[in-house]
Amino acid sequence: MAWVKIAAFLFTPANLLLAVLLFTATTVGMATQVLMQQPWTGIRASPANNGTLVINAIDANSPASAKFTVGETLLGLQADGKVLAVSPLLNSYPPLSPATFAQQEAFYQQQETLFKALTQGTEARFVTTAGKTVTLIPAAQTPLSAIPWVFWLLCLVNLTAPLVGALVWAYRPYQKESLYLVLHGLFYYVFAVSGSVVIASEFCLRPDTLRQDLLLQVIGINFAAALIMVIFCYTPKPLVRGAWLFWLILGVTALSTANYHYQWSETPGHMFYMQYPILYMIVVSVITLQLRRLHHQPVERASLFALTVAFMLPNAIIIALHVIPILLGIPPVVGNIAALLLFDLMAVGLAVGILRYRLFDIEVWWFKSMLWVLGGCLVAALDLAIATLFHTPDRFALAISIILAGFLYFPLRQWLLNKIIPLERLSVQDYLPGFSAKMSDAISKESFEEHWKSFLLQHFSPLHMESRMEQIDTSRLSDNGLHLYVPSLGNQHSYRLSGKQRAARLFNKKDVKNTESLLMIARMASNASETRQRAVVEERQRIMGDLHDSVGAQLMTLMHKLPDPEHKQAARLTLMTLRDTIRLSQKTCPLKLVDHVADWRTEIMERTEAAGVELIWQQGELSGYQLSAKQVLELTQVIREAVSNALKHAQPEVLEMGISVKDGKLHVCVMNDGRVSLPSTWQAGTGLNSMKKRIHGVNGNIQFRLTTLPKTKMQVLLSVPFLNHS
Repeated sequence: MAWVKIAAFLFTPANLLLAVLLFTATTVGMATQVLMQQPWTGIRASPANNGTLVINAIDANSPASAKFTVGETLLGLQADGKVLAVSPLLNSYPPLSPATFAQQEAFYQQQETLFKALTQGTEARFVTTAGKTVTLIPAAQTPLSAIPWVFWLLCLVNLTAPLVGALVWAYRPYQKESLYLVLHGLFYYVFAVSGSVVIASEFCLRPDTLRQDLLLQVIGINFAAALIMVIFCYTPKPLVRGAWLFWLILGVTALSTANYHYQWSETPGHMFYMQYPILYMIVVSVITLQLRRLHHQPVERASLFALTVAFMLPNAIIIALHVIPILLGIPPVVGNIAALLLFDLMAVGLAVGILRYRLFDIEVWWFKSMLWVLGGCLVAALDLAIATLFHTPDRFALAISIILAGFLYFPLRQWLLNKIIPLERLSVQDYLPGFSAKMSDAISKESFEEHWKSFLLQHFSPLHMESRMEQIDTSRLSDNGLHLYVPSLGNQHSYRLSGKQRAARLFNKKDVKNTESLLMIARMASNASETRQRAVVEERQRIMGDLHDSVGAQLMTLMHKLPDPEHKQAARLTLMTLRDTIRLSQKTCPLKLVDHVADWRTEIMERTEAAGVELIWQQGELSGYQLSAKQVLELTQVIREAVSNALKHAQPEVLEMGISVKDGKLHVCVMNDGRVSLPSTWQAGTGLNSMKKRIHGVNGNIQFRLTTLPKTKMQVLLSVPFLNHS
């Protein structure tokens, strides 16, 4: 888009930050000028009981110096032969609290009357509750040194909002959300500084100045609040296409602000504050819509949660403790100063969200920069407070403020960095005990790979981890630390981890370094295990070869020399068992079930034909199922023993074999109709015990059951779980 290119060209990070600083400096300068144009008595007072004021401080060399004492109570100002109440005091009264246009005009009239009593004529007469009348001549202007320290403090503290917006925009100038955040910070600062002018006033402000100041407050807070809604409508995912919703919200906000100024129509309940509980509920509804759309996007949901806490929690407190009491017609629990500080928590919450949930892709150093700004503001605030409150010379005030900052701020800053910002201090040696324990029970490449994947999940706790077909040589970062790509142990694929520590942190270069070191250790362990397994297999093959060459040859010779057919058959079965054991012991990969079922059928068919027994063979769909070599070997031995028992002892006419798959298990049924008896009457010998032991060794089950319908038959039922299904 064209505006993006223009903005990227004009508003470089340095230029934009400079523009924001110039804007805030200009705003503070204009506010300072407004305060200096107000009449000055040097009295700092606060509300007391029954509409009176208690004097808290008197500025040295002020018109009120030596005429009042701290602690005296003021009743009002004498004008035209009557006493005018100076309460409510403007600097402690919510100036936007009048509920109707009539109440607003009455408030303006009261402030105008009070201002005329202070400025018209040559002198002002204050009346105390003790009946004393004190005459003084207010200065036409307020000295810069007499401006209360709370004004400077609020201006400094509330710099957080525009600075956060500027830093976000400076990092990603092509995102609309960044622009909305910049605008929100600037409008909010206009509101904050305008509110600080009211808080810093003595008794009143010039009537035209007061109207302009309150209008600026309304403009600032209305548009700042509207931009919050805009941000939630477009972040993390746009709820609508285009910018029409942005202009619609700003248009409605402009109409609301104009209505306040021109007094077109009163809002039921309260002409100004009634809109904010409604706006709060609308934003909550927008958040709910965002949550529904981000159901399967955990990183975006985490960002939304951070934004929700940062923006909505301070607003909830302010609405509950400031707005609602005003709507109910009672004094607010939270005053003007506390409200401004709570509003500023939105920017502080956003900084925490940026740190923990990587909003707008800002790195951790931005948070450190904000702490640095906070440190400078703290030193300045302490210096100003000490110089103003205790009338300390400037050089001593600066020294004391630096000392206080050293004892208070720097330990707090270090604690925050240790607790909030993740310090990756652990080295590879710190991971080795737990890592070695996790890898110690792996015996194959597959198990090593599963343990490596499990370690990554446990150590980094990512929001999402996926296996990718892409092969990479080394671990690497992506999207400024949102993703970490890690090779598999066998380097056949890779893993992508998204959102470290449930999206609370970013992956960093130290994570890459530690992962690479542990990957090397895991590969060394896997290779060592593979070498050991290969040596075991080679030794087993050698032993099996010796058995085949010696015992197998002797069994073959014996089988040919034995004259008795029964003895010859026994020798033949022994030879087959030996060959199966040798062949299957050398297998390490899963075996196809259908291939071995075919071998079983061929062998059993030959044996039944030799015994003159009819064979009935039934089998279901077996394609795709696999068994381990151990499972095949044990099943072969058990089925062979079951068939031998049936042919030798039962002398059946029919032998039935059923092989099927059900509930993830292989089911085998060997059934004959020969001479049978109840299994409960059997005396278990070596054969039965061996069958049970073999089946239980592969996590299977064996049952012996006698059926009577339609004919008495003996069943041997086997069930073995599959290795997997592909």
